[in-house]
Amino acid sequence: MTPRRRLLAAAALVLIGAGSANAGGPHADRVAVFDSGSAAQLAASQQGKPFVLVVWSLDCIYCKRNFEAIGKLQARYPALRVVTLAMDNPEAMPQVRQLLQRVSLTRNAWVFGREPQERLRYAVDPDWMGEMPRTYFYRADGQRQGVSGVISSEDWSRHLRWAGIAG
Repeated sequence: MTPRRRLLAAAALVLIGAGSANAGGPHADRVAVFDSGSAAQLAASQQGKPFVLVVWSLDCIYCKRNFEAIGKLQARYPALRVVTLAMDNPEAMPQVRQLLQRVSLTRNAWVFGREPQERLRYAVDPDWMGEMPRTYFYRADGQRQGVSGVISSEDWSRHLRWAGIAG
């Protein structure tokens, strides 16, 4: 890549980041860049309401199963709040957006930034070693449970009840 193209790409990423940070508040359809200081902002974006954080990657086949389950759950529980965090880098943002549009999860979407993945994973959860899919169930009071792997229908129900999302 030529120096001019690198400069243009960097400028575009800055504009994308600035636009997503200011684009319509915390519920806008956007993909924000997640850095090690974003974890508190991500949780605060839900305004003290219970939600599900789905950590995924474009190359994770099993992550797509969770998206299918979430689609069904959103039909059953329209108030279900879902935040997505792609472990891919900002260069993959077009593909991340495309997949999220396909599964109707474009609101409250994040993608890992340029910091080392270990640092970003630690910011999400110091006990998480990077296995995917990884799903966090947050209560309104901020308590959370993390679950690795594909979640069965029964387990989705149990975790949603724990978080206060489903009866």
